[in-house]
Amino acid sequence: MPHERLAVMNLGIDMLSLNALVRLRIAHNEEEFASRIEDVDQQTVIVAAPVGGSAMLLASVARDIQLSWVSARGRYEQSCELVEVIGGTPKRWRLRPVGPAAIIQRRRFIRVQAAISVLVTLPHEVLPATTIHISEGGLRLRMALREIEDHTPASIHMAMGHTTVDVSGFVLRSAQIEGRHTDAVIAFEPEGAGTEAIRRYVFLMQLHARAVRS
Repeated sequence: MPHERLAVMNLGIDMLSLNALVRLRIAHNEEEFASRIEDVDQQTVIVAAPVGGSAMLLASVARDIQLSWVSARGRYEQSCELVEVIGGTPKRWRLRPVGPAAIIQRRRFIRVQAAISVLVTLPHEVLPATTIHISEGGLRLRMALREIEDHTPASIHMAMGHTTVDVSGFVLRSAQIEGRHTDAVIAFEPEGAGTEAIRRYVFLMQLHARAVRS
C-alpha cells in the first residue's frame, strides 16, 4: 500500500506494516503492553489501545509512548507522543513519532537441540511442527512442506514438562528441504512467562549435556 511505504520512508521504520505486532511502554513505566498496528500514514501510526493501557495512561498523566517491534535486523524502539484517542471497539491510539527509530541489536542466545511437538499459528492456518533447536529468543522447527514468507506473524503453543508455553513473534526465515518438508526459524521477544519457561528449559538442557560429557 502506498501510504505504508510513505510511513516507512518518513519515519525510518523497518518492517512496520499493517497488523504488525508491537509493544507499547507508557511514559517512564517499565511495563510493556502488547498491541498491533491498525493504520499508518505520512505522519502518524495508529495502534490498538492495549488492555490496561488506558488506566496507566490516565494515572501517569503523560502522552509519551515508547513503541517497539522486532524485525529481521533486531528490536526497534521509536519514541512517540499520543495525539489522539480514537473511540470504537476496540479503541485506538494515534501516535506521532518523535525523532528517528533506533535499532537495538538482538543479543545472541544459547540454543540447544530438542525435538518437541508444537502448534504453529500462522495467518489462516494452524500447523503441527517439531522443534530442532530452542533458545529463549527463537525456535528452529520442521513442518510439512509449504511456502512461508519471511516476516509472517507466527505464534507457538507447546508443552515443556508441566508448563504450557505460548509465545508470539514472526518467521525470520524458512526453507524447503529436499522438497519434503519446510524448516522455519521463528523469532520472538525474550520476555514474559513463556520465554521464562524456555530459558529454564535451555538451562536444564545445558546442565544435562555437561553431566553427560563429564
